[in-house]
Amino acid sequence: MSSTYYVLCVSHDPAILSTEHRTPGDAADTIKAGSALHPGCDLVIERVSGGPVEIGCPPADSRGSGPRCYHRDVRWVEVEWLRVLSLAYTSTDPKVVEAVRQSRFTCWPQERLHRLRGSLGIEDEARERR
Repeated sequence: MSSTYYVLCVSHDPAILSTEHRTPGDAADTIKAGSALHPGCDLVIERVSGGPVEIGCPPADSRGSGPRCYHRDVRWVEVEWLRVLSLAYTSTDPKVVEAVRQSRFTCWPQERLHRLRGSLGIEDEARERR
């Protein structure tokens, strides 16, 4: 199954679709060139193959805003891992809170993950717990 790549604007809450691409390189190039639809916004790339699979964080010098990252290429992270991190941010377990506090998740602060909650499926889980 082939993948589709979406540029998402995470300056909005929740994140919204900016553009659709056939390759990750095309999506990264769109961000680097600057999105006419979302100038100066924090943009990420979502890889979808039957559902969201990975989220790519472009280098900070390619984005208009967002967290200050120190990588020179798109860094891909599995959606499942980001879901776990997002839940860890909201944990009340002191050990989990301390582990998150001591770690460096430069690309993935809590607010950015919250805005990606639709892609991460976190909204659905919150509804199911009610």
